[in-house]
Amino acid sequence: MRFLPDKPSLAFLRKEAKDLLAALRESSPEASLADAQRALASEYGMRDWTELKSESERRAAEVPVAPDGLADALASAFGLGAVTTAASPVSFTPMGRCWSVTTDRGRWLAVTVYAWITDAQAEVGAQLRDAAVAAGVAAPTPVRSPHGRLIETVQGQSWRVHEWIEVGPSPVTPTPAAVARRIGTTYGTLHSLAIPSETPISWYLTSRKSDADWERLLDRARAAHKPWAEQLHQALPTLVDLRTIEADVDGAGFILCNSNLIPEHVRIGHNDELVVTEWDFAGSLTPELELGYALGHWTLQPSINRKTVAAFRDGYVQAAGQWPKLELASFAVAVSGWLNWTYNTICEAIDPVDDDQAEVAERGTLDLLNRPMTRSSLQQLVAAVDAHRSGPR
Repeated sequence: MRFLPDKPSLAFLRKEAKDLLAALRESSPEASLADAQRALASEYGMRDWTELKSESERRAAEVPVAPDGLADALASAFGLGAVTTAASPVSFTPMGRCWSVTTDRGRWLAVTVYAWITDAQAEVGAQLRDAAVAAGVAAPTPVRSPHGRLIETVQGQSWRVHEWIEVGPSPVTPTPAAVARRIGTTYGTLHSLAIPSETPISWYLTSRKSDADWERLLDRARAAHKPWAEQLHQALPTLVDLRTIEADVDGAGFILCNSNLIPEHVRIGHNDELVVTEWDFAGSLTPELELGYALGHWTLQPSINRKTVAAFRDGYVQAAGQWPKLELASFAVAVSGWLNWTYNTICEAIDPVDDDQAEVAERGTLDLLNRPMTRSSLQQLVAAVDAHRSGPR
């Protein structure tokens, strides 16, 4: 699900709708602007274009205000200089709100991160990010604190800071073929680095909840009188079926991967350059497992787009020289990630920590239940990948 910025404009939304219309017409030439507007509203978790416009207007009229002292505390913790203007909200994400901080030394983007993203974990991401930038991948420049750390605790939360860069929105979904080719090239470039990694694969991409866990979650949703509780009940057999897709993750062939290079972590930069904004999830994967994860995010929603699949593969082969053999087991970490994200999003919808999180989790839950990952969709995706044979192998 896409996230609206804290100060959206109708011009911003209209531009996204036109971009989405061009993407839709790659597979459906008869698509109209009204179709694109409805699809864009759905991507933002809204019922229709009218609701999306109303939400945009509400956000413009109710701009969040930074907690007292936050900007000064961030500037002090990261050595940014003296704050010259009040912090400005950028967007709310599942990790929290991002803020623009301006000081006498420049402009910065302060980002909240999950508590489990320690400075050591951020250093793993920085290693991959630095090698990627040297190979031509665009990414924001991180700021280290006076203590040399990438992560600092400020007002009880974990934060990191980047130098401010002007970028546009995330790519629209369905992914245009030109964007898919560039993101495929990005993955191919990262995999060609082949940085060895002995770090155990993330628990988030391997562990799975039991049937009993999901049943208890359903009981909690019903007790909270959630309108989508019965939809969750109907989805449980699909979740059980997904959990049968497994892979060997004993560490053989592991390299350092971004591990979460999803559309929400990419921005459109100057001259349509793709800017990868998130590196803190980096860890061990095989190219096959990360490609399964990537294809699930870039080519599966809202339905399989064969032109997008072909463009992604062509871009990858251009950078990496070859395309690894993928099978259903290659999507095992994609399955684990989707299941855990779905479970945690539902938990947050039932018991949110604040109003912002409640809104994001509620809309995210509906999106996940309305467009679930399924064994059938993954089998179709494998077939679409195998059907495209261009380029060296």
